[in-house]
Order: sequence, then C-alpha cells, then structure tokens
Amino acid sequence: MVSYVSNVFPQKMKDKQRPEGFEQIFFADGNNLGKAYPVKQDLSKLKIAQRQLYHNVDLLTDAFSQRCESENVPVACHMGCQWCCHQAVFATTNEMIVLVDYLEKRFSAEVIEEIKQKAEAKEEKLSKLSPKEALNTSHPCPFLRKGSCMVYPVRPLGCRIYLSSDEKSCHAKFLNPKDPKAVPALFDFTLKTGRQLNEGFAAALKEEGLSVEEHRIEHILIKLLESPDKKNEWLHGATIHDSFPFDEIAED
Repeated sequence: MVSYVSNVFPQKMKDKQRPEGFEQIFFADGNNLGKAYPVKQDLSKLKIAQRQLYHNVDLLTDAFSQRCESENVPVACHMGCQWCCHQAVFATTNEMIVLVDYLEKRFSAEVIEEIKQKAEAKEEKLSKLSPKEALNTSHPCPFLRKGSCMVYPVRPLGCRIYLSSDEKSCHAKFLNPKDPKAVPALFDFTLKTGRQLNEGFAAALKEEGLSVEEHRIEHILIKLLESPDKKNEWLHGATIHDSFPFDEIAED
C-alpha cells in the first residue's frame, strides 16, 4: 500500500502505449471526463472541466483515506503540514492557466507581484541545477504563506495525490533533500491512479489541439504572469512553455 520513493513527479505526457490493468480504467475515466467537458477555446469551459477532474480526484483520495483509517494505516497529511511544499512541484499547462486565473480574481496586484518574485527566486535557484538535482533541493513553494497554501482550491493534481503514511519521513526529506535514505512514505495507489486520471484528461485536451506540457509550477507561473496573452494563445493551440526534461533523469 505504501510506496517508498525519493521523488514523485508526473510521468512525461507524451504519445505512448496506454497503461494496463486497473490503471487503464483510471486513464479511461480521465479521458472520458475530458471529452465530456470540451474546452472549445473557452477559458470558462476549461475551468469547469478542471474543477470536475479535481473533484473526482478528491473523492478518490477521501475514500482511500477512509479505507486507510479503517485498516489502522492512517494518512499522516493534515492542515498546516508543509514539508512537501518545499520540493519541486510539477503541474501541466492547463492546471496553471486555471490557477493563474484564480490568482488574478482573488488577489491584489501587489500580492501577485510578491508571489511572482518568490517564483522567480525559486526558478533562479532550480534552473541552475541538473534535473535530478532540482528534484533533491528544498525551496518553499511561491504559494506557501504562513504554512498554508494560498491557492488550495486550485492546487495542482500532484499536490492532491501526494499522501504520506508518516510525517516524520516527509520531515526528514525536507531537512536532508539530498540524502538518498530520506524518503517520504507515500501511498502508491493514489499516486498511480491520480496520475492516470490526469494523463487521460490531458489526452482529451490534446485531441482538441491543445498543447499540454509539464514543468515546475514556478517555471510556468512566471511565463503566464509575464505575458497575459499566453492564456488565450494556449486556448488557440499554441505551446506556451517548454517541458521539464524528465528523460534526463531516467537516463541518469
């Protein structure tokens, strides 16, 4: 039930064989959801589709957490716990477009500028590192404020499926990110199923002609905040940022 891994990040979303077994079921669910809520170059429709995907994932993680509780293997995650918020966090283009829209509607220009500066600081630090080194470095998320997430309702799927059975293991990773023995005790089921829901959803977006890439959240955030037109460009099929080089990690 628990997967001990040093780093967790979404699989690179590219054309490949579909998953097998139970994972294929969740891929199909995500794909069907994306097709049921076509974007049609409309931001409001994207927000509805993304909200439904997050709702489904939250239902899944809630049910899983209840099952864990009944089996005396409770999920250790709780409000105020922020150790995972210092890792490299990944998101897709569509997730960040919805997130930035949320930012712009709920926060002042001054607050958004503060967030942008924090994102630039993290980007400057991590962009100088190799992909593997970036995954083993602690630096606070630009949305972290006083131990809480400023964008919790629209936090990326990667944050939603990152469930731990042992807070001490997460704290150890925070304190010693480069230590190969410091590994969060993560639940494998939510990571795999959530990832496949997201992959299936992304596949549906791609069928609409939309570009879905993955990168660290601060990397995409800066692009969107610096060029407001990029949201509309993306809705019309443009690729607005590069992809994180996951292949370089696999080859290491």
